[in-house]
Amino acid sequence: MGNRRIRRAAAAVLGAAALSTSIMVGGGAVANAESSTTTMTCSSNNPLFWAPPFTWTVTASSGASLRPGGAALEPSLLLSGGNELPAPPSGLIPSIGPNWYGNRVLVDWTNRDTKESGRSVSDESAWLQKPSIPINRTWTGTGVVDFTVTVQTGGAWWFVNPQNAVCKGTVSILPA
Repeated sequence: MGNRRIRRAAAAVLGAAALSTSIMVGGGAVANAESSTTTMTCSSNNPLFWAPPFTWTVTASSGASLRPGGAALEPSLLLSGGNELPAPPSGLIPSIGPNWYGNRVLVDWTNRDTKESGRSVSDESAWLQKPSIPINRTWTGTGVVDFTVTVQTGGAWWFVNPQNAVCKGTVSILPA
């Protein structure tokens, strides 16, 4: 019984030492690198004056996508996300029907490594009860990219009383 306890204690000590060593050795390389995915939240007033404000959750990731007419995948910043609009959406007169929204996304970016910058504009959505982040591909090249995401949400279409939610972040875009 005594030997069994000693072996268990020795195994636990060796396991803890190995784990702490791997954390110290592996942690140094990861700590200096930017993440290839980041999730942000940003608030927006509601374009419908009778409805409450809400929060967007935006995830930005390193990915790859085709340029229009392109033949090969290229490194790009990809967005996804949604919001916290009430479900079911409140209406001016609920018995008549739901609220409708439209939105689009603007991405202003700067690649720290190449010093290039630009702006991309997403596809537009309209007449949605609960909009999400529309399809957006931003070709930034590889490297560490600082970006600002502006989600424009309007009543029925993005341009009807648009309200902006602005999120800022940094992500590392990896080769395709």
